[in-house]
Amino acid sequence: MESTTTKLQAKDGASLDVVFYPGNRQPEKGLVLIVHGFGEHAGSYNELIEELSSNGYSSAIYSQRGHGDIEGKLRGVIPSYEALLDDISIIAACASEYAPAIPLVLYGHSMGGNIAVNYLLSRSQSEFCCVVLESPWFGLYKEPSSLVNNTARLFGSMSGKMAINNKLAYSDMTSDEEKAKEIEEDALYHNRISFRLYTGVKNGCQVALKNGHKLVLPAFIAYTRDDKIVKSEATELFAEIAGIKPVAYDSCHAIRKDRNRQVFYKDLFAFLAKHTS
Repeated sequence: MESTTTKLQAKDGASLDVVFYPGNRQPEKGLVLIVHGFGEHAGSYNELIEELSSNGYSSAIYSQRGHGDIEGKLRGVIPSYEALLDDISIIAACASEYAPAIPLVLYGHSMGGNIAVNYLLSRSQSEFCCVVLESPWFGLYKEPSSLVNNTARLFGSMSGKMAINNKLAYSDMTSDEEKAKEIEEDALYHNRISFRLYTGVKNGCQVALKNGHKLVLPAFIAYTRDDKIVKSEATELFAEIAGIKPVAYDSCHAIRKDRNRQVFYKDLFAFLAKHTS
């Protein structure tokens, strides 16, 4: 697909590459800023981007800190959780300049949903017209013990580079075997998470569940009750606190990649049509 890459400088001086994809209908209906999930990268959302484009929406995506085309030992490593929120602020401003005349939508999947929500709750909601959360991480299907959490917090405070590999199964991401194989063979996809990143997201879960009532934007929350990665009950709790009715799908964690994804896309574009018109 046609795209334009813009290089930005983060608040701490790091380089951020933002890829913009145009919609294939004029005038464009909106621009969707995608915040990807753990282990993913800017190239993990091509099907979503194509669907957005064919329905008249442009999109912007970037690889978050510790993700994408980086050295192996830096995978999963971040300077701080706050830096991830700072990056959204800078990229959202760039997206507004890229397409100043159309509405801006925030889309977050899994870890990206956690980060997107915490940006909205602690920084700003005014630049966006609505938010889409796909299987947001507000809790884990298998929560680590208190000992593990305390150890992660301690090590994360000591060094941002200490990391471990998790044991996520590709089949828990999607029941579509072809899509699962694509994830497995993706050289940029990884399962390495630093203690600092884990602790930051863990704290973000608590903040989101405590302050969900402050979310004033229209929100489309898509989740599955059979999720084997994030805790579906935590998603339901956040939705209840935020006063939003979530939509449950017969799917695995990556709903947009699962076998019945067209049902999800139908609902997504119905939501976007309502809130970007």
